[in-house]
Amino acid sequence: MSQFSADAPPANDERDIGLSPLLPTAAYHAMERWHGERIHALALYCSDGRWGEAFDEFCHQHLQIPRYDRWAVPGGPAWVAAPEDPVLLRATRTQLDFLVRAHELERIVLITHFGCAWYGHRLQRSPTACLSAQADDVSAAATTLERWYPGMRVDAYLAMRQHEWVSFHRLDV
Repeated sequence: MSQFSADAPPANDERDIGLSPLLPTAAYHAMERWHGERIHALALYCSDGRWGEAFDEFCHQHLQIPRYDRWAVPGGPAWVAAPEDPVLLRATRTQLDFLVRAHELERIVLITHFGCAWYGHRLQRSPTACLSAQADDVSAAATTLERWYPGMRVDAYLAMRQHEWVSFHRLDV
């Protein structure tokens, strides 16, 4: 049984739901307000949460794409460069087709990072030994995205770590 009643009175604005009595008491109120404007950019990167804050800072501060769409999956751009796995590639295409169309994307930023467990596990190599495969995959991903979405701006970066400091390096794609 749903917590929400279909018999609730309509909200004054169709885009806004009346909070009471439909919803339970709020667990948290965000200080950040909701923004209706789309940025038309997506960043595709690894889901490793240890890198997330640095990825956000890079996209917000350096690339100047606030409130960008995020697609975080293990291995990040590797999902677009997965010719050996047609199921993975089909799922990727379905997700991206939706985002490009519904969110009117004009730019996709690919970020791969040093020491990615996806590559270490798949290749059974050290982080340094995985870098060339990561760069190749990012290049292949950029080529695929440009083929799927002509006119799409695609940028690519490698995030490196030296102790606890993170730096971002542009990759030629």
